[in-house]
Amino acid sequence: MHIIDKTKDLWNIEKGNAKKTLLKLVMAVPFWLIVASLALMAFGIGRAIYLTDKRSDQKVAEVWQSGSDMSFRHMVVYGGGIRSEGETSPMTYQEGGKSIHIADIALMRQALQNSADTGSAASKKNLTYTEGSNLRGWEDCYSSTVMASLEATEVHDGLEVTIGKADAQLVAVGGNFKAFHPFRYLSGGFLPVTPVDMNQIVINDVLAWKFYHSYDVIGNRILINGEMFTIIGVVEENTGKIAELAGEQENRAFIYFGSLGTIYGNNSGSDDSEEPGVSSAPADYAIQCYEAVLPELVKGVGVTDFKNALPSYSLSNPQLYVSNNTGRFGVTRIFDTVFPLGESDRERMGYEFPYWEKAAQLTEDRLFYDYILTGFGIVLLLIGVVATGLKFRAKKAADPEEPDFSGYSDEDEKQANELLLKE
Repeated sequence: MHIIDKTKDLWNIEKGNAKKTLLKLVMAVPFWLIVASLALMAFGIGRAIYLTDKRSDQKVAEVWQSGSDMSFRHMVVYGGGIRSEGETSPMTYQEGGKSIHIADIALMRQALQNSADTGSAASKKNLTYTEGSNLRGWEDCYSSTVMASLEATEVHDGLEVTIGKADAQLVAVGGNFKAFHPFRYLSGGFLPVTPVDMNQIVINDVLAWKFYHSYDVIGNRILINGEMFTIIGVVEENTGKIAELAGEQENRAFIYFGSLGTIYGNNSGSDDSEEPGVSSAPADYAIQCYEAVLPELVKGVGVTDFKNALPSYSLSNPQLYVSNNTGRFGVTRIFDTVFPLGESDRERMGYEFPYWEKAAQLTEDRLFYDYILTGFGIVLLLIGVVATGLKFRAKKAADPEEPDFSGYSDEDEKQANELLLKE
């Protein structure tokens, strides 16, 4: 019986300790809510900052606004086209308002300059544009992509020999492309805005390492479809999961848009072409992407000016995809992109986006979840703070009022406490 009694006593003691432990945990719930909320917020905000920092090509307007008393807006339009032989043939112009022709660039520039001049007159800024001169007060660029087979050459014993072959994406550019797509250069630089040699080429670090196991390759030459190009720069591509999914870590080279005619011939089609809407005009290659950073005196007017400058754009039948890149990673813009569900996917359907836009869209997807986590963390934080306040309020109400010993000596306070303990 003595053993049974001891066992019961031990059980009661452990049961009491368990209740006390559980009570302490319950009382500590507000603390853990606050800890969990801070962890969620730190993760969500930290990853959001990391993801947006990776996309410097989405911060063009912010760079232009730095040190300026005028706002700017970065606008982009993506067009379609026909690839007669798949991804290994350049995108050619398609009639019916679905494509952007190289001839459209001059018209768009003039329309955008007129809009800029109107705004500059109101703000007393001179943004006058003359044909053939550099744009003043705003900037633009255009590009198109195509897959090609490249051969790297190197001089050995006075002879130029092929040292490697690889398939790579060619990005044919015009205008000030490097202003919209800032690169870190491992050697050399980018293609000059005004061409000095149409047969210059810039390659990325992936291709440089594949061909030469080095980034110091300035002056080496690359053969593309019988045309020889001289390397003038090596750019470093973004790394990370999004960069990998968007294709940023693939072989890539940059050439002038005008070099497409040299590589693939000046005729993009023929009179008896079976493809509807394909013109047979010389050098009839389509612009896949056109970008502009515009001065904006009144918020939102840059979007309207840009759309009005597009020759074939109509709000009722938008056959071109227009993107307002300024502030696209903001909380409200991200939720507008996601909701209503599927709407953005339908708008983007049928367009062939370059790698930088694919990366931006993947970033939007991930930022949505980061903002959800951050919002949930804020809600938990508010609950934790309120619960903590209620907890201390209840504890204060339950505790007996403590005697006030102000004005008494330490000895008097000690004696009073001893008397209270005896009582």
